Amino acid sequence: MSLLKIIDNPVDDIALVTVLRSMIGGFTDNELIEIRLINSHQSFYNSICEYKNKENVDKKLENKIQEFLDKIEEFRKVQECMPLNEFIWKIYLDTGYYNYASLMPNGVLRAGNLKMLFEKAKQYEKTSFKGLYNFISFIDKLKLSSNDMSGAKLIGENEDVVRIMSIHKSKGLEFPVVFLCGTSKRFNMTDINQNSILLHQDLGFGPKYINYDEGESYTTLMKEAIKVKAKEEMISEEMRVLYVALTRAKEKLIITGLEKDYKKSIDKKEELINSYNGKINKNIVQKYITYLDWIELVYLNCKKELEEILDVKVYTKKEVLKNISKKEEEIIIDLKEKLKNVNINNLEKIKEKLEWEYGYKNLEGILTKSSVTKIKNMKLDLTEEDRKEVDYKVPEFLKGTKELTGAEKGSLHHLVLQKLDIKFDYDKEKIAKLVETLEENNVINKEEKEVIDIEKIYNFTKTNIWKEMQVAKEVEREKPFYINIPVKEIYEEDIDEEILVQGIIDLYYITKDGKLVLVDYKTDRVKEEEKLLEKYKGQLELYKRALEQAMRRKVDKVYIYSMHLDKEILC
Repeated sequence: MSLLKIIDNPVDDIALVTVLRSMIGGFTDNELIEIRLINSHQSFYNSICEYKNKENVDKKLENKIQEFLDKIEEFRKVQECMPLNEFIWKIYLDTGYYNYASLMPNGVLRAGNLKMLFEKAKQYEKTSFKGLYNFISFIDKLKLSSNDMSGAKLIGENEDVVRIMSIHKSKGLEFPVVFLCGTSKRFNMTDINQNSILLHQDLGFGPKYINYDEGESYTTLMKEAIKVKAKEEMISEEMRVLYVALTRAKEKLIITGLEKDYKKSIDKKEELINSYNGKINKNIVQKYITYLDWIELVYLNCKKELEEILDVKVYTKKEVLKNISKKEEEIIIDLKEKLKNVNINNLEKIKEKLEWEYGYKNLEGILTKSSVTKIKNMKLDLTEEDRKEVDYKVPEFLKGTKELTGAEKGSLHHLVLQKLDIKFDYDKEKIAKLVETLEENNVINKEEKEVIDIEKIYNFTKTNIWKEMQVAKEVEREKPFYINIPVKEIYEEDIDEEILVQGIIDLYYITKDGKLVLVDYKTDRVKEEEKLLEKYKGQLELYKRALEQAMRRKVDKVYIYSMHLDKEILC
């Protein structure tokens, strides 16, 4: 699918790198890195083209790129004049990918999946839609909207396997031996017995009568009538389902079920049948609501006719447990006999394997991935009020139903700062207009708009940070990053492992003098700068380290901008 995507549109970085790294492209990680370093601020396809046309590059890699691009161009021309399914099969053969997938572990399934893609293309060709782009969209929609993209089924109808399926799924099929299990499970009567209103296509609806003055409710005649009718229809349907189950076996049918007291149950049914002159009356059938009960009724009523074809076996719980323990004893005795002839060296190897212990027990409970905020909270002795601020993000559907938290208000101010255009000189009216535009575009709602402090945003546009941003060489806001941090820096454990830490840098820019400046916005309601510096020292250190690694240069200045104090604080 990735190859089809880049034939249609090569400026798809994920699909392109997937194909380059696969056996089709045959590029190594180091080669891909070398290509990417040409220019990391453009698409990977443009980097490839630029590398190919650049002087003083690795000629071997340049030729490899040219071969790959020629192959893609050839495919692009062929697909314009060939049916899609034939084109996909041509790709399989020309790239050798079908044979390659077949020789991989679980190759039969992989090859089956490739055939299934071919079949999907064949089906697609019969529709009114045409073209590679539409086919890719069609497959993507299938993945999202249905279960029609499950793996290929490699087992045919006549395979020598055990199949487990519902009775409904078995309709129309036959098997040599069938197990009908769980026949003692009661029919689902919940809808009939518990719903306040019953609906029926012919009788209408039957509600409860509710006396609000007395605080009481009663069933109604209509509801009882529908209840009787619905139960009759349900029993008829269950009978049809049981008929399907009993007629699936060609040679042998094994029915299993559980009863607390088999003898008592059989005696009661026999007595009931005798009271109806040895016949199974409609009332008897409706009294019982499990398949096992119905099968027992027929067995009791037709014992003589069923003697030759039906064999009833009753096992008590004690007998079952005894058989299990007996088998366990036989296994242990058999194992001991086998161990007598085992070499001592082999016994040592067995012992070594049985007593093996996981070598990284000290890593249990340590996260492999974390966020900067989570690490900051681990290191701080937070009060209960602080925890309310950082615990959980409120789901979208609950927003507006309660007062916004401090953290949510802070996020809103971050959002407005992010939307400020550095080309403009703002006054309070322009900022208010920006906030209104955010509301009109459904970025924020009315309640969120009300809590945004225009004065605080305006004060930021009068700072040295804003003035430097307006003439800066490069400005980046809300920049996500990932960085590996040694475990020992976060946990008090002497472990030579690393944790992947993710975060978002609020702002960094390169001044006109070429200095790299890092800025973090804070909305904490504090009176002293020192408290902010102490609280966020570790967090800013991680931001700084991540930025220095990404930019491959030293960060010259780090600021906290306190919106509460309307002040830039140099760290």
